[in-house]
Amino acid sequence: MDNKYESIVAMAILTVLILFPQLLSESSRAYYANILVFIIPAMAFVIGYVVLLRFVSTRMKTTLGILILSLLCWAIAEYLLGTTKVDGVIEPFTLKSNVFYFAGYAAILLAMGSRYKNAKDNLNLTYTALLMFLVSIAAIFSGLYFYSEFNSAFNTGVVRYTLIYLVLDLMIVLFSTLYFIYDNKGAEFLLWGWVLMSGAFFFFGDFFYGMLTIKGQYSTGSLPDILYSLGYASFIPAFLSLATARSASFKDVEERYFSLFNHTGAPTIMIDKNSTILLTNPQFNNLMGYENEEIINKMKWSNMIDLKDRKPTVLMLNRMRNVKTLKPFTREAQVHTKTGETHYTSLTFSFIPNSEFIVVTIFDLTDRKKLEVELKKINEDLQNFTFTVSHDLKEPLRNISSLATYLKRDYSDKMDKDGVEFLNMLVSSVSTMSQLVDDLLTLSRVGRKNVDFSFVDFNELINEVVKDIEKFIKERNAVVKCSNLPRALVQKTWMKQVFQNLIQNGIKFNDSPTPTIEIGYTNHNFYYEFSVKDNGIGIPKEYHERIFKLFEQLHPREEYGGTGAGLAIVKKIVKEHKGDIWLDSEEGKGTTIYFTIEKFFIGEE
Repeated sequence: MDNKYESIVAMAILTVLILFPQLLSESSRAYYANILVFIIPAMAFVIGYVVLLRFVSTRMKTTLGILILSLLCWAIAEYLLGTTKVDGVIEPFTLKSNVFYFAGYAAILLAMGSRYKNAKDNLNLTYTALLMFLVSIAAIFSGLYFYSEFNSAFNTGVVRYTLIYLVLDLMIVLFSTLYFIYDNKGAEFLLWGWVLMSGAFFFFGDFFYGMLTIKGQYSTGSLPDILYSLGYASFIPAFLSLATARSASFKDVEERYFSLFNHTGAPTIMIDKNSTILLTNPQFNNLMGYENEEIINKMKWSNMIDLKDRKPTVLMLNRMRNVKTLKPFTREAQVHTKTGETHYTSLTFSFIPNSEFIVVTIFDLTDRKKLEVELKKINEDLQNFTFTVSHDLKEPLRNISSLATYLKRDYSDKMDKDGVEFLNMLVSSVSTMSQLVDDLLTLSRVGRKNVDFSFVDFNELINEVVKDIEKFIKERNAVVKCSNLPRALVQKTWMKQVFQNLIQNGIKFNDSPTPTIEIGYTNHNFYYEFSVKDNGIGIPKEYHERIFKLFEQLHPREEYGGTGAGLAIVKKIVKEHKGDIWLDSEEGKGTTIYFTIEKFFIGEE
């Protein structure tokens, strides 16, 4: 049965139980009703306590715990009121009972206030203003009624207490209505609906109790007592609405989550939308040197990050929030401990669905970073070596090329056929070697420091590339088509190299009468995906990865030329832009090469 109908059935049974005394004699009715008005809040307290232990998730424990405390206070108040008699008549608004009544109201309003902190940002201002207006009208109407009807006794204790209780009842109605609207059929929807009904029953019960008491017409078991019992009874289906197998499993999952959170090997924190730290695990405290009372609800996580890493990290997190993604993202940053020690870390931000909370997992990379620094130095030395050797090779190659050209021009008539052929082979080999050296120089320059990244209009960039290789395009009767491309932050020279290589490859490895290159892109949340499609000879599937390796050629150099370094250069440039590259191709059906670049990439970190 649906939880909503279970609540209604439970309330229907309780209503029959509450109305049953009306069928009894007046003396029996008073006795029975007097017991019932104490038993029902006591029963609600017990049921609420069981639900709290077995079914309620951690985030609701505080609210429900204070709610059930209010029922205990009211049960004690009803007992004290029913056992305090003057000349055999129950005395209204005794000091002992009022203390517990007020304690119950304080508890329920405190419980509602504990939910307001989480709900305030999502409460509809129009609904809130309208409800406050209606509650104010009800309060004013009640005050005017008692003043006009009982103006001679307006200063008596009964009238004052009645008006105070009416205002408290209306506050319960106000808060529960707001949460009822805010939760909108969520996990707490039924809870606040029944609390709203309870507040309404209390309001009318106090109204009639005060009116009948002043007139001397109140008797035990009359309308006010029925309304009070219905108000207390409303809490029972309210608590039962949380007691489902589903909520029990959620509670189990949540408790397992907190256990996992506390015992995971990585330092972990939970933050809210204002970046305030809400929760930490022992591993985090050990790494950073803080105690919980020093940082929880007091410190922003960003204050621990080094200034140079703080702005880009916060900027990226805000962008992720704005697009409402649930995809985790990772960023490296230096963090400073309580003692000022610096750790190189990797921060992974994981967004919790349907909430404003984010879990931040911290991986200490300090030792790995030291190794990376050493490896980076080795790579830089290797790049410098490659650059130097390639550059130094150019001069002897130019000399060999000049001598070979000179011999061919001036002495070819003095050589036999084999000699001329050998000389031609020498010239061709020197040309190929020179191109290989040029490619090595290009590859060594990609990724070198002190390069400028700027916003580039890719439409203008493609036009420049087409103009640079215009002669080659015309010779092959090729067509280059381009859709409307974006602007992006890139290294312009490198990106020109990417498109020039891809366009030339698409035209060169093409046996169509009209080689056609189509350039397009797709706009994703955090990156651009470009595509360069041709109608060429295609690439067998087994070679899709191989072609991105340095100096790999799938076809004879004599037939298509080149050194096989072009796509290796393209891949390295794409990687330098924090992107990836892949292809889709079948032999004889053309090739489409895809690559991505980060939309918010800001150069070397």
